Amino acid sequence: MNTETQNLIGRAINYIKSGYAENLTIADVAEHAGFSTDYFNRLFRASTGFTVMEYVRFTRLSRAALLLRTTDRDITDIAFDCGYETHESFTRAFGGLYGRSPSEYRTYYENLPMTYADVADRTAAVRFLHDHPSFTQTDNAVVVDELLHTDAIRHGICAVVMYEYNGTQFVTDAPGSYIGLDRFGSSVYADIVSDDPAKTAEYIGLLRGFSESTSFSLPGDEADVLRTMAEHGIDAEASVHEWLYRGDTIPRACKYTIRPLTADDIPAVQAFAAEYGSDWKVVESLTQRDVFHNAPYDQPLGIYDGDALIAIFRTCVYGKYGFRVGDVEGVAALERYRSASFTREAYTLAINHLVETGYMPFCSIPNTEDFNPETYGFDMVKTIYTAK
Repeated sequence: MNTETQNLIGRAINYIKSGYAENLTIADVAEHAGFSTDYFNRLFRASTGFTVMEYVRFTRLSRAALLLRTTDRDITDIAFDCGYETHESFTRAFGGLYGRSPSEYRTYYENLPMTYADVADRTAAVRFLHDHPSFTQTDNAVVVDELLHTDAIRHGICAVVMYEYNGTQFVTDAPGSYIGLDRFGSSVYADIVSDDPAKTAEYIGLLRGFSESTSFSLPGDEADVLRTMAEHGIDAEASVHEWLYRGDTIPRACKYTIRPLTADDIPAVQAFAAEYGSDWKVVESLTQRDVFHNAPYDQPLGIYDGDALIAIFRTCVYGKYGFRVGDVEGVAALERYRSASFTREAYTLAINHLVETGYMPFCSIPNTEDFNPETYGFDMVKTIYTAK
């Protein structure tokens, strides 16, 4: 997407942020940016991760959520200020986005019941705060709101996946700059989010030697990031890239079909496992949907040759405030089907399935002969580094 188009998208975003309380339509925003409605909606989603009206709704409701968390104002007044004509329409929209009515959301933040983040290993954040008293811990919901508003494409994977699934604890010492911390055994994983190169380098310096093993991820172009770190005397190597797909379905003829696996498919999965050697934990996924570590995120897909299950594709799906991403994890196929061409077709099927069901596919897979994210139209949005 060229710079001129990005600038026009930026103008549209500012227009929405300044006029979210008005009765905005797609046509209003598209006209302001100088595009036809349908074309602009596609451009906007490719640039932000939201359709125009999803972004309008998110802007209105995230503002309302902030007012509910930080004031005791009457809910109906908040609804009017955020562009809703009735208490009922506001309640319906708010519940659809946040999963709670406005009053329930307010009560939730007053009492703070247990969440995934509360049961996750918080020792990394606690220790970091102890070692660096200039930092404070930040409400995860506030960070997610800010990151999605700032640049959902660049920060969306961090904001949605790390908050929803890993229970990341965010700390900060400057507005707009964050470190998201997780501990897995003796290893620490850190998401660094900052548009200030000096602040980014400073954070990397603080994290070096923080534990026996510390990896950190950064958004942006790998060459630029490594150059910035080198300028600040930090030597690091890239280990895993994360790629985000922003396009439509891939127009490619496929011999096989794909669909989500359900509990009804367990006999077929077990037959697959008898030949393959493993069920790839699919039976566990399908029978333990109430276990917080795999539900509702884990969504295994079956690839079929006619009626026969010939491969399993693992995906995880995450969503927050209208931004939805799907993790393209990989494929396990019966031996007689294994080939580079089959792998490429399997990824095509999985990517198309995620796009058709409203998710933006992402993957953390190195370039290989079988699957090169760049050739599929993925953009690199984040890289995990190890400081040397």
